[in-house]
Amino acid sequence: HYIRELRQAEKENNKKQKHQAEKTKKLELKSAINADFTVTVTETEKSILNSENIKNVFVIPNIHEPKHQINIKSFEERNGLLFIGGYKHEPNIDAVKWLINEIMPLVWAKIGPVPVYLLGSHPSQEVTALANDIVFVPGFLENVDSYFENCRVFTAPLKYGAGMKGKIGQSLEYHLPIVTTDIGAEGMDLTNEKNILIANQTKEFAEQIIKLYQDPILWSNIQKNASKAIANYNADAVKNKLSELFKTLDQN
Repeated sequence: HYIRELRQAEKENNKKQKHQAEKTKKLELKSAINADFTVTVTETEKSILNSENIKNVFVIPNIHEPKHQINIKSFEERNGLLFIGGYKHEPNIDAVKWLINEIMPLVWAKIGPVPVYLLGSHPSQEVTALANDIVFVPGFLENVDSYFENCRVFTAPLKYGAGMKGKIGQSLEYHLPIVTTDIGAEGMDLTNEKNILIANQTKEFAEQIIKLYQDPILWSNIQKNASKAIANYNADAVKNKLSELFKTLDQN
């Protein structure tokens, strides 16, 4: 948590938030020191703890299984951009505001009124205010399959956060090509222009969306690599990691 809080503090130049991050860091490191083992979700977080002299760390990632879709829709059959995330989480609110207010006007100016779907529970007033004729904020949905199966590009313009991002794994499950930031791609061994597109500035992010939205060859190549990207995160792989953790616990 302290990494996410510190990144937010730096982004907003917020001294109070930075002080909170320092308090959280002390609490988390103290907990890790007092524990027999600490479990992180990514190798990135493990490395951070190792650098703080926390040695007994195991990585147990999120589980992501590729969806077995009978008829995966082609590039031509798809339309629109997709985002998903709970809006009680500040990084998601920040991401969609950046997407709609700054990134998408550049995209729309280039390729026309592409619809954008901002899925997720508890949309705040700031989020619902983004809705218009081509921006949709449906709120909580029991089933989101149709959005992932019919949209052409998934976007995750996250400026801060930490750990593995479930929304990225979820999109990879559906073989849906992604444009995100370094923060969004963090901890999943993803490679720019192989299984994902990465951009960190407004203009660059818009350009990556435009390129992926208009290039069927690039889109198909990234889609084919999507399922391979989460091969290490299926249930069997995680089961093996858990077994290793429990064996080590038994030996201690």
